Amino acid sequence: MLWTHREDTAQARQRDLSRRLRKLERLFPVHDILAERLDAPRVQAYYRECHAAYRKHHSSEGAAHMALNPSGRYDPDGFREHLRRIEARWTPAAPRDVLEIGFGQGFNLGYLVPRHPGVQFHGIDLTPDHAELARARLAGQPNVALALGDMHALPLKDASIDEVFAIEAFCYAQDLPRALGEVARVLRPGGRFTLFDGYQPKPTAQLDADGAMAVELVARGTALERWQVPAELIAEAGHHGLALEKVDVLDREVLPNLKRLDTLVGAIIRLPWLARRALARRAPARSRNVLSGYLLYPTVAMGLLGYQEIVLRKAAR
Repeated sequence: MLWTHREDTAQARQRDLSRRLRKLERLFPVHDILAERLDAPRVQAYYRECHAAYRKHHSSEGAAHMALNPSGRYDPDGFREHLRRIEARWTPAAPRDVLEIGFGQGFNLGYLVPRHPGVQFHGIDLTPDHAELARARLAGQPNVALALGDMHALPLKDASIDEVFAIEAFCYAQDLPRALGEVARVLRPGGRFTLFDGYQPKPTAQLDADGAMAVELVARGTALERWQVPAELIAEAGHHGLALEKVDVLDREVLPNLKRLDTLVGAIIRLPWLARRALARRAPARSRNVLSGYLLYPTVAMGLLGYQEIVLRKAAR
Protein backbone atom coordinates (compact mmCIF):
# COMPACT_ATOMS: atom_id res chain seq x y z
CA MET A 1 0.00 0.00 0.00
CA LEU A 2 2.83 2.40 0.84
CA TRP A 3 4.43 1.81 -2.56
CA THR A 4 1.10 2.42 -4.30
CA HIS A 5 0.63 5.69 -2.39
CA ARG A 6 4.11 6.86 -3.42
CA GLU A 7 3.40 5.92 -7.03
CA ASP A 8 0.09 7.83 -6.96
CA THR A 9 1.84 10.87 -5.43
CA ALA A 10 4.54 10.82 -8.10
CA GLN A 11 1.93 10.60 -10.86
CA ALA A 12 -0.07 13.45 -9.33
CA ARG A 13 3.05 15.62 -9.19
CA GLN A 14 3.85 14.77 -12.80
CA ARG A 15 0.34 15.80 -13.88
CA ASP A 16 0.58 19.01 -11.85
CA LEU A 17 3.92 19.89 -13.47
CA SER A 18 2.48 19.30 -16.94
CA ARG A 19 -0.52 21.52 -16.12
CA ARG A 20 1.77 24.30 -14.91
CA LEU A 21 3.91 24.13 -18.03
CA ARG A 22 0.89 24.33 -20.33
CA LYS A 23 -0.35 27.38 -18.42
CA LEU A 24 3.04 29.09 -18.75
CA GLU A 25 3.06 28.35 -22.49
CA ARG A 26 -0.09 30.46 -22.74
CA LEU A 27 1.59 33.36 -20.96
CA PHE A 28 5.15 33.37 -22.30
CA PRO A 29 6.96 32.65 -25.59
CA VAL A 30 8.49 29.64 -23.88
CA HIS A 31 10.43 28.21 -26.80
CA ASP A 32 11.95 31.59 -27.67
CA ILE A 33 13.04 32.00 -24.05
CA LEU A 34 14.66 28.56 -24.03
CA ALA A 35 16.58 29.38 -27.22
CA GLU A 36 18.16 32.54 -25.79
CA ARG A 37 21.78 32.80 -24.73
CA LEU A 38 22.49 34.49 -21.42
CA ASP A 39 25.52 36.60 -20.55
CA ALA A 40 26.77 39.01 -17.87
CA PRO A 41 24.65 41.99 -19.05
CA ARG A 42 21.50 39.82 -18.82
CA VAL A 43 22.41 38.84 -15.25
CA GLN A 44 22.99 42.49 -14.34
CA ALA A 45 19.66 43.49 -15.88
CA TYR A 46 17.86 40.73 -13.98
CA TYR A 47 19.09 41.92 -10.59
CA ARG A 48 18.65 45.59 -11.46
CA GLU A 49 15.01 45.05 -12.44
CA CYS A 50 14.19 42.63 -9.63
CA HIS A 51 15.90 43.96 -6.49
CA ALA A 52 12.90 46.07 -5.43
CA ALA A 53 10.58 43.09 -5.92
CA TYR A 54 12.93 40.92 -3.86
CA ARG A 55 12.57 43.45 -1.03
CA LYS A 56 8.79 43.59 -1.35
CA HIS A 57 7.92 39.94 -1.85
CA HIS A 58 10.93 37.89 -0.74
CA SER A 59 12.99 39.51 2.02
CA SER A 60 12.39 43.00 3.38
CA GLU A 61 15.99 42.95 4.64
CA GLY A 62 17.48 42.39 1.20
CA ALA A 63 18.34 38.68 1.23
CA ALA A 64 18.36 37.39 -2.34
CA HIS A 65 18.67 33.69 -1.45
CA MET A 66 16.24 31.10 -0.14
CA ALA A 67 15.59 30.74 3.57
CA LEU A 68 16.60 27.49 5.28
CA ASN A 69 13.88 26.30 7.64
CA PRO A 70 14.76 22.98 9.34
CA SER A 71 11.48 23.14 11.27
CA GLY A 72 9.47 22.72 8.06
CA ARG A 73 7.68 26.06 8.56
CA TYR A 74 8.64 29.26 6.79
CA ASP A 75 10.47 31.77 8.99
CA PRO A 76 12.41 34.74 7.55
CA ASP A 77 15.09 34.15 10.17
CA GLY A 78 16.07 31.26 7.90
CA PHE A 79 17.77 33.73 5.56
CA ARG A 80 20.55 33.87 8.21
CA GLU A 81 20.85 30.11 8.63
CA HIS A 82 23.47 29.77 5.87
CA LEU A 83 25.64 32.32 7.68
CA ARG A 84 25.25 30.67 11.06
CA ARG A 85 26.42 27.39 9.55
CA ILE A 86 29.43 29.08 7.97
CA GLU A 87 30.53 30.88 11.12
CA ALA A 88 29.94 27.78 13.27
CA ARG A 89 33.07 26.39 11.60
CA TRP A 90 35.08 29.43 12.67
CA THR A 91 35.86 27.98 16.06
CA PRO A 92 38.13 27.98 17.94
CA ALA A 93 39.78 30.58 15.68
CA ALA A 94 38.12 32.74 13.02
CA PRO A 95 39.81 33.09 9.63
CA ARG A 96 41.87 36.19 8.85
CA ASP A 97 40.48 36.94 5.39
CA VAL A 98 37.06 35.97 4.02
CA LEU A 99 35.69 36.53 0.50
CA GLU A 100 32.04 36.47 -0.55
CA ILE A 101 31.43 35.91 -4.25
CA GLY A 102 28.22 37.68 -5.27
CA PHE A 103 27.52 39.93 -2.25
CA GLY A 104 24.18 41.14 -3.67
CA GLN A 105 22.47 43.81 -1.60
CA GLY A 106 24.91 43.20 1.26
CA PHE A 107 22.66 41.05 3.45
CA ASN A 108 25.26 38.36 4.21
CA LEU A 109 28.17 40.69 4.86
CA GLY A 110 25.86 42.99 6.78
CA TYR A 111 25.33 40.11 9.20
CA LEU A 112 28.89 38.78 9.40
CA VAL A 113 31.05 41.92 9.31
CA PRO A 114 29.98 43.53 12.63
CA ARG A 115 29.97 40.15 14.40
CA HIS A 116 33.62 39.47 13.50
CA PRO A 117 35.59 42.74 13.79
CA GLY A 118 38.91 40.91 13.70
CA VAL A 119 38.22 39.37 10.27
CA GLN A 120 38.93 41.26 7.04
CA PHE A 121 36.02 40.68 4.67
CA HIS A 122 36.14 41.07 0.91
CA GLY A 123 33.21 41.05 -1.49
CA ILE A 124 32.93 40.91 -5.25
CA ASP A 125 29.79 41.33 -7.35
CA LEU A 126 29.04 41.80 -11.03
CA THR A 127 26.17 44.28 -10.67
CA PRO A 128 26.73 48.05 -10.13
CA ASP A 129 23.37 48.44 -8.37
CA HIS A 130 24.44 45.82 -5.84
CA ALA A 131 27.68 47.63 -5.13
CA GLU A 132 25.80 50.85 -4.41
CA LEU A 133 23.25 49.16 -2.12
CA ALA A 134 25.83 47.09 -0.25
CA ARG A 135 28.21 50.02 0.28
CA ALA A 136 25.39 52.06 1.80
CA ARG A 137 24.51 49.13 4.07
CA LEU A 138 28.10 48.60 5.21
CA ALA A 139 29.10 52.26 5.51
CA GLY A 140 31.35 52.86 8.48
CA GLN A 141 32.51 49.25 8.77
CA PRO A 142 36.33 49.29 8.60
CA ASN A 143 36.85 45.55 8.08
CA VAL A 144 35.19 45.11 4.69
CA ALA A 145 36.21 45.95 1.11
CA LEU A 146 33.73 45.65 -1.76
CA ALA A 147 34.61 45.54 -5.44
CA LEU A 148 32.84 45.30 -8.75
CA GLY A 149 34.22 42.35 -10.63
CA ASP A 150 33.87 38.93 -12.16
CA MET A 151 34.36 35.60 -10.39
CA HIS A 152 36.30 34.42 -13.45
CA ALA A 153 39.03 37.01 -12.73
CA LEU A 154 39.10 37.72 -8.98
CA PRO A 155 40.92 41.00 -8.16
CA LEU A 156 42.88 39.40 -5.32
CA LYS A 157 46.43 38.14 -4.86
CA ASP A 158 47.37 34.49 -4.91
CA ALA A 159 46.91 32.67 -1.58
CA SER A 160 45.43 35.72 0.14
CA ILE A 161 42.09 34.33 1.45
CA ASP A 162 41.31 31.76 4.14
CA GLU A 163 37.61 31.26 3.36
CA VAL A 164 35.51 31.84 0.24
CA PHE A 165 31.74 31.48 0.27
CA ALA A 166 28.99 31.97 -2.31
CA ILE A 167 25.28 31.76 -1.58
CA GLU A 168 23.25 31.24 -4.77
CA ALA A 169 25.87 33.10 -6.78
CA PHE A 170 28.39 30.56 -8.10
CA CYS A 171 25.63 29.12 -10.29
CA TYR A 172 26.27 32.12 -12.58
CA ALA A 173 29.74 30.88 -13.50
CA GLN A 174 29.80 30.86 -17.30
CA ASP A 175 33.14 29.02 -17.34
CA LEU A 176 33.15 26.63 -14.39
CA PRO A 177 36.79 25.45 -14.71
CA ARG A 178 38.03 29.04 -14.84
CA ALA A 179 35.88 30.15 -11.89
CA LEU A 180 36.98 27.20 -9.75
CA GLY A 181 40.57 27.85 -10.77
CA GLU A 182 40.27 31.43 -9.52
CA VAL A 183 38.90 30.28 -6.17
CA ALA A 184 41.75 27.80 -5.82
CA ARG A 185 44.27 30.50 -6.75
CA VAL A 186 43.19 33.01 -4.09
CA LEU A 187 42.73 30.45 -1.29
CA ARG A 188 45.57 29.87 1.11
CA PRO A 189 46.65 26.24 1.66
CA GLY A 190 44.02 24.59 3.82
CA GLY A 191 41.48 27.25 2.87
CA ARG A 192 37.81 26.41 2.47
CA PHE A 193 35.19 27.14 -0.21
CA THR A 194 31.54 26.90 0.91
CA LEU A 195 28.69 26.84 -1.59
CA PHE A 196 24.97 27.03 -0.93
CA ASP A 197 23.04 26.75 -4.17
CA GLY A 198 20.39 25.15 -6.29
CA TYR A 199 21.58 22.25 -8.43
CA GLN A 200 20.30 19.77 -10.96
CA PRO A 201 20.95 16.26 -9.57
CA LYS A 202 20.68 14.56 -12.97
CA PRO A 203 21.85 15.85 -16.37
CA THR A 204 19.05 17.15 -18.60
CA ALA A 205 19.50 14.22 -21.01
CA GLN A 206 18.21 11.88 -18.27
CA LEU A 207 14.94 13.81 -17.77
CA ASP A 208 11.66 13.44 -19.63
CA ALA A 209 10.40 16.26 -21.87
CA ASP A 210 8.37 18.07 -19.21
CA GLY A 211 11.11 17.71 -16.61
CA ALA A 212 13.75 19.07 -18.96
CA MET A 213 11.55 22.02 -19.94
CA ALA A 214 10.74 22.80 -16.32
CA VAL A 215 14.33 22.91 -15.05
CA GLU A 216 15.41 25.01 -18.04
CA LEU A 217 12.57 27.49 -17.51
CA VAL A 218 13.42 27.83 -13.82
CA ALA A 219 16.98 28.64 -14.87
CA ARG A 220 15.89 31.20 -17.46
CA GLY A 221 13.56 32.82 -14.94
CA THR A 222 16.59 33.73 -12.81
CA ALA A 223 18.89 34.60 -15.76
CA LEU A 224 20.81 31.32 -15.57
CA GLU A 225 22.20 29.62 -18.66
CA ARG A 226 21.85 26.19 -17.06
CA TRP A 227 22.00 24.47 -13.69
CA GLN A 228 25.21 22.96 -12.40
CA VAL A 229 25.26 19.22 -11.70
CA PRO A 230 26.89 18.56 -8.29
CA ALA A 231 28.89 15.51 -9.38
CA GLU A 232 30.34 17.48 -12.31
CA LEU A 233 31.18 20.49 -10.12
CA ILE A 234 32.88 18.34 -7.47
CA ALA A 235 34.88 16.46 -10.09
CA GLU A 236 36.01 19.71 -11.73
CA ALA A 237 36.93 21.18 -8.34
CA GLY A 238 39.22 18.20 -7.75
CA HIS A 239 41.16 19.10 -10.91
CA HIS A 240 42.00 22.42 -9.23
CA GLY A 241 43.11 20.98 -5.93
CA LEU A 242 39.79 21.55 -4.13
CA ALA A 243 38.80 18.34 -2.35
CA LEU A 244 35.28 17.60 -1.17
CA GLU A 245 34.87 18.02 2.58
CA LYS A 246 31.09 17.64 2.93
CA VAL A 247 27.77 17.72 1.10
CA ASP A 248 24.45 18.39 2.79
CA VAL A 249 21.20 18.00 0.82
CA LEU A 250 18.88 20.77 1.99
CA ASP A 251 15.82 20.26 -0.22
CA ARG A 252 13.43 19.90 2.72
CA GLU A 253 14.80 23.03 4.36
CA VAL A 254 14.09 25.27 1.35
CA LEU A 255 10.65 23.84 0.54
CA PRO A 256 8.78 26.11 3.03
CA ASN A 257 10.23 29.20 1.30
CA LEU A 258 9.48 27.74 -2.14
CA LYS A 259 5.91 26.93 -1.11
CA ARG A 260 5.44 30.54 0.00
CA LEU A 261 6.64 31.80 -3.38
CA ASP A 262 4.48 29.22 -5.15
CA THR A 263 1.38 30.54 -3.38
CA LEU A 264 2.26 34.14 -4.22
CA VAL A 265 2.93 33.49 -7.92
CA GLY A 266 -0.03 31.13 -8.23
CA ALA A 267 -2.34 33.94 -7.17
CA ILE A 268 -0.86 36.20 -9.88
CA ILE A 269 -1.33 33.79 -12.77
CA ARG A 270 -4.49 32.00 -11.63
CA LEU A 271 -6.43 33.57 -14.51
CA PRO A 272 -4.37 33.74 -17.74
CA TRP A 273 -6.11 36.86 -19.14
CA LEU A 274 -5.53 38.74 -15.89
CA ALA A 275 -1.96 37.45 -15.62
CA ARG A 276 -1.10 38.76 -19.11
CA ARG A 277 -2.28 42.20 -18.11
CA ALA A 278 -0.33 42.15 -14.84
CA LEU A 279 2.88 40.81 -16.41
CA ALA A 280 2.75 43.35 -19.24
CA ARG A 281 3.19 46.14 -16.68
CA ARG A 282 6.36 44.63 -15.23
CA ALA A 283 9.98 44.92 -16.32
CA PRO A 284 10.95 41.97 -18.56
CA ALA A 285 13.24 40.25 -16.06
CA ARG A 286 10.75 40.61 -13.22
CA SER A 287 8.02 39.23 -15.44
CA ARG A 288 10.12 36.17 -16.29
CA ASN A 289 10.88 35.59 -12.62
CA VAL A 290 7.33 34.21 -12.54
CA LEU A 291 8.69 31.17 -14.41
CA SER A 292 10.93 30.33 -11.47
CA GLY A 293 8.41 31.21 -8.79
CA TYR A 294 5.79 28.92 -10.35
CA LEU A 295 8.05 25.96 -11.10
CA LEU A 296 10.61 25.84 -8.26
CA TYR A 297 8.39 24.19 -5.67
CA PRO A 298 7.22 21.29 -7.86
CA THR A 299 10.65 20.68 -9.43
CA VAL A 300 12.36 20.48 -6.02
CA ALA A 301 9.52 18.37 -4.57
CA MET A 302 9.95 15.96 -7.51
CA GLY A 303 13.75 15.84 -7.20
CA LEU A 304 14.31 17.44 -10.60
CA LEU A 305 16.16 20.26 -8.85
CA GLY A 306 17.73 20.32 -5.41
CA TYR A 307 19.47 22.56 -2.90
CA GLN A 308 22.81 21.67 -1.35
CA GLU A 309 25.63 22.90 0.81
CA ILE A 310 28.93 21.85 -0.74
CA VAL A 311 32.18 22.44 1.16
CA LEU A 312 35.51 22.12 -0.64
CA ARG A 313 38.97 22.50 0.85
CA LYS A 314 42.34 23.32 -0.68
CA ALA A 315 45.08 20.95 0.32
CA ALA A 316 47.40 22.12 3.10
CA ARG A 317 51.07 22.11 2.25
